[in-house]
Amino acid sequence: MYTIVNVAKQSNLALAYNRLLTNPESTYKNFFRETYTIYGMAREKNITLLRKKINAGYLPTQSIRVFMPKSNGLSRMYTLLSIEDQIVYQAYANILAKALISQNRITKRYKKSVFGNLCAQVDSDFFYQRWQDSYKAYTKAIIHAFQKGNNFIASFDLTACYDSINHHLLWSILKDKFGFSENCATSLIRLLEKWETSDGHELGTGIPQGPQASGLIAEAVLQEYDSYIETLQKTMHFVYYRYVDDIRILASDENTVKWVLFLLDKKSKELGLFPQSSKITTHEITDIDKEIKRISKPLFDDEFDNEKKSQIAVGAIKQLLKEDPADLTSIRRYFQWVIQNSKTNKLAIAAVKKYPNLIHSFAYYVQRYPRIIPPSISNFTYQCCLDKTQQFAAGILLESIGRKFNNTDACRFSELAKTLLNTDKKTRFIIDSRFKAQLLSCVLRYDSAHFGKRCVTYVKNSNWWVRSSFIHLAIKDACIGNLNKDLINSFINSDIPDLSLAVANHYLLSGDVHFLPQLSDVAPVAQNVLKESGLILRSRYTNSQINKYLYILVQTPYKIAWKKKLGKEHNQIERTLFTALGYWKTDLTAFVNLWDTLDDRICSILTISHPELGGYQLGKIGSSINRDNKTFSSHLPKFFKLCLEIHEMRLSSHLSHSEIKATHTYTGPIQQNKRRAIQRLIREGFDELAMFW
Repeated sequence: MYTIVNVAKQSNLALAYNRLLTNPESTYKNFFRETYTIYGMAREKNITLLRKKINAGYLPTQSIRVFMPKSNGLSRMYTLLSIEDQIVYQAYANILAKALISQNRITKRYKKSVFGNLCAQVDSDFFYQRWQDSYKAYTKAIIHAFQKGNNFIASFDLTACYDSINHHLLWSILKDKFGFSENCATSLIRLLEKWETSDGHELGTGIPQGPQASGLIAEAVLQEYDSYIETLQKTMHFVYYRYVDDIRILASDENTVKWVLFLLDKKSKELGLFPQSSKITTHEITDIDKEIKRISKPLFDDEFDNEKKSQIAVGAIKQLLKEDPADLTSIRRYFQWVIQNSKTNKLAIAAVKKYPNLIHSFAYYVQRYPRIIPPSISNFTYQCCLDKTQQFAAGILLESIGRKFNNTDACRFSELAKTLLNTDKKTRFIIDSRFKAQLLSCVLRYDSAHFGKRCVTYVKNSNWWVRSSFIHLAIKDACIGNLNKDLINSFINSDIPDLSLAVANHYLLSGDVHFLPQLSDVAPVAQNVLKESGLILRSRYTNSQINKYLYILVQTPYKIAWKKKLGKEHNQIERTLFTALGYWKTDLTAFVNLWDTLDDRICSILTISHPELGGYQLGKIGSSINRDNKTFSSHLPKFFKLCLEIHEMRLSSHLSHSEIKATHTYTGPIQQNKRRAIQRLIREGFDELAMFW
């Protein structure tokens, strides 16, 4: 059985980090390349720190959404996770991969009926087998099935597969079919619930789009199709191939194909997934070469030199753009060989206008531009900035252009950035994080004199990815010196590692620690990096998560040195607080009961170091914290009130007693309308305790 202990193993977390780096999908990695690098400078220490957080009760960071264009003008959502969230998520996926590989019923399907997201070896730094090899096998299998007389084919695809995966179904599958302990499966689902929220509401469905770990999490659900199909094939003759959520059914007669489609649709409803009606087709194959996408087919013959390849690529793109539907995969592959000039600029712009989801290929084309960006590309980028629906394109193009604007365009884009940022402050419309970071960078890079309080406030109010990305851009552009040191240092103590690491990178590159705040005001991951680099001699941080947990609960920052105050009791209190926090939204009665035990332990420690509070016996909170105790209450009246009222609530709850002793009335659950009162008690009590300690 797989437990949290398996997830939190140092070796598993290290492997998870390595697999983030070897992810062949560059689109997601490009959001975090600097963060991956800086984190890795003190990899062992940072992973040790992360392991302690998981064992104490890991709390994820709020995810960030970005929206990439699709060919139909709509958008595909990507979910950005912090570096630690990515490692933890990948660590869970590593355990699932181990469970999958250990089951012969699953691995026997690899490259026979299932071709996408195939697990690599358990200890491989690569998470998946090469997709190119899998896709070759996929196309060869379809050809072979056709040659065997299966000339009727059906395509079956799912709508928003990742977004539709039901958390409860996933929990059941992980627990019942892949050996996850109940606690381990629940912990993963809680992470997904935190990441897949909308306006603060937990949706109960969906996994993050973007991280490679999601591919295998989806496989845990999609393999339900494979098992179902295998039962059908015992009584029916047809061939089944699945590449992630893209399914092909082949048979020698049309009726069989249609019947299997009908049954797949029924199965989808049972799994809470939804077929994409526009992509479900049934027809007879007349030309197998047109039926499949030959991604593995070479673009050029080996004898052509690079200049010839550019000419061939341009001609091929022109031809492919005339086809309906266009083979966008081949267009993307040809784009990397196109040499930039005025004619190819027009072709590239025409291509991305017709198919907005070619923006990554166009951005790579722009990034490789050998000189100052010409007017055709700068004007297209300017129009993207003005179009609210083209924010993702505008952001990635500004990133690709960097400092390659001429002086006129530099002024033009700086003025546009200030206008858009000021407008956004009044009527929020900038929703793309990269676009926001690039606009801020434009002002700082080209007009730093006007990067005043308004822009600083905008940075502070932006999400964590925008802030960390902005710091990285300021470093890259060598203009971070134009930023206020207080703004920079306010990020280095962030609980979000991406942000503190960005500032640590600044100090690493500058080597100037004159403005570095006291180490107690530097986040642990940043301290690890600075220590590893030799900029500081030693690390003086606490790994305690208690202040963070309290902030989540009452929205008040504390700087209590819990490890020093609590001593050997720290870990137990930390775990108790984490568990209580888990009940805060779901079961207020359980929360109060756990909090009472937490108060009990703190009171025991407190009275040992402060005898003026009077005597106290652990486990006897009721006999010491009562309304007759004037000694304790005179020194810490608000903390005493917290302990007293929480204890009395607990005594009136059905988890403690069947009746209230004083009134002989039945106990019951603690009502939700007590929530604000409990929050106030905790906030006031710990405010007083922080000052007392």
